[in-house]
Amino acid sequence: MRIRQNVGILLTAALTVGLVGCGGNNGSNSTSSSNNSGNASSNAANSTNTTNSANTSNSTNSSNNGGTSNTSSEEVGTVDNLKITAFNWGWDNADPAKDVVLPELKKRLGLKDLTYDVIKTGGYDDVVQKLQLWASTGGSDWPDIVTTGSDSRTKLILNNLGESGKLEDLTPWLEKYPNVKNAVEKLLPFTSDPHDGKIYSIAQNFSNMQAYAIDQPTIWIRKDWLDKLNLPLPKTVDDLYNDLKAFKEQIKDVNGQPVIPYAAFGENFRNMIKLFFPPDQNDGTGVWYTDANGKPARSDVSQSDNLIRALTFYNKLYNEGLIEKEAFTLKQGQIDEKGNQGRYGAVHGAYWEQANPFTDSMKKTDPKAEFVGVQLYDPTIASGPSLPKFRLEAWSLWAVKAGLPKEEVNTFFKTLDYVLSEEGTILTKYGLEGQQWERNADGKIIDTKAFFDETQGDWNKRAHFGIDVYSFIPNYDALIKNQAPSGYELREDMIETWKNLGSKFPTEYVTDPQRYVEPGDVENKATVGQGERYKQLVAKAVTAKNPDGIKKLVEDWGKNVKALGYDKIVAEREEAAKSIHLENLK
Repeated sequence: MRIRQNVGILLTAALTVGLVGCGGNNGSNSTSSSNNSGNASSNAANSTNTTNSANTSNSTNSSNNGGTSNTSSEEVGTVDNLKITAFNWGWDNADPAKDVVLPELKKRLGLKDLTYDVIKTGGYDDVVQKLQLWASTGGSDWPDIVTTGSDSRTKLILNNLGESGKLEDLTPWLEKYPNVKNAVEKLLPFTSDPHDGKIYSIAQNFSNMQAYAIDQPTIWIRKDWLDKLNLPLPKTVDDLYNDLKAFKEQIKDVNGQPVIPYAAFGENFRNMIKLFFPPDQNDGTGVWYTDANGKPARSDVSQSDNLIRALTFYNKLYNEGLIEKEAFTLKQGQIDEKGNQGRYGAVHGAYWEQANPFTDSMKKTDPKAEFVGVQLYDPTIASGPSLPKFRLEAWSLWAVKAGLPKEEVNTFFKTLDYVLSEEGTILTKYGLEGQQWERNADGKIIDTKAFFDETQGDWNKRAHFGIDVYSFIPNYDALIKNQAPSGYELREDMIETWKNLGSKFPTEYVTDPQRYVEPGDVENKATVGQGERYKQLVAKAVTAKNPDGIKKLVEDWGKNVKALGYDKIVAEREEAAKSIHLENLK
């Protein structure tokens, strides 16, 4: 699964396994390391293998060599065969004929067999249905060790199974393996059962504030056009309006085609309406926050004045021709065509979506052409720009079936512990030294020329060699320490963007519990179709010939939302927030 975030991936090729980036070829297939272990080069072991290696060589080996101090008074042995189950719905998996990681991982762990069983599905909803089917049998069909998604439906299934004694409480194992506990500790409040406080699942892949650079500033603007007109970078929404107007009046056309000052909305509905609200209190409809009275609130309903001001601002841009008349019907392909032609003065989105591709296309005919990112603010409600805050979240979870031999569970945690070591991270993330990777002059890991020529950095092609397939749990510190900067980090437009923002990374976590509450049954039923209705509200307000009617549109919107059960949703969310504990993020 490709992870879509509000921050860009600094560590190229997302950390992946199971639900987050590996796949099978046909239906259900297993990748086993019981054969062909001789195909793994010893180069990686020669260069990185240390006493931290997890040599679980036989079923009675209880040495805890995976970089963990054994906090349990009871020594537990290991098994020499381990099976892990994961899901896939469309990406490539390791090719047994090319896989160099799994045989080497098995060898370093001292396992005779490490089987990675991949169940292929048509989509994520099919994954949830499969979990529900397993759960309906009382957990008898549940795999011994499985990685799942982390949505509210899946968490409910896992907690219900755990409470009925079908899943292992992982709390004692986290105490036994402090490296694993430290890796997932900040996320435990999101995975602990809200009823009994036990831990029936732990994060498998998750976000990290120090590893994800800001990829989506308020807006990307044509720096070369500003320079041509001797205009500074905009700071406020009013500055942006003046710049857009100058683009229309003074740049006028590009290769005979009229300039389009601002690419807003389109089929992906890109805009900056949230800028007209206090930070973290609006991102379109459906985003909740905690108000001054400690109650859940939704800003499109509770802050009507700010929404009116935002829509009035866009209405002015629309009626003055600073955004396209077709703004709400444009397909992304149409926007891309105009952007590549160099006709837009400002765009939205993550760097890889529009800004960087447009810049690259424009530079073919105009070397000075360049979009750079800036963070704006609305002086009505803020005294300066604010950086995006970072939302900590798990994208996938581990769950272990109850009643397994302790030796099997111990072997699984030893495997996690080894993958968390720097040595294990380098193996699972990059492959074998000399074959897939080498170090550059700065001591950072880069692809060997032969490996890059063969894969061209393509995630799926790299996965054929086992790269990123067996990253069972991420060690971000090791990745940050070892990985060379990616190509986009070295781009001049990105360097200037982060300079404009004042930071390359977010500096604060989102700490409002309402931003972490999953929608409940009441909310899901009451808000069916509301996202599309919100887009219709925005389109009607922005394209109105007379802005005087915007106030009534917004007031009517609020009344309709409340009539559909807003107060019941507030009560449901208020109760749900009681189980969200974010003290460790503050």
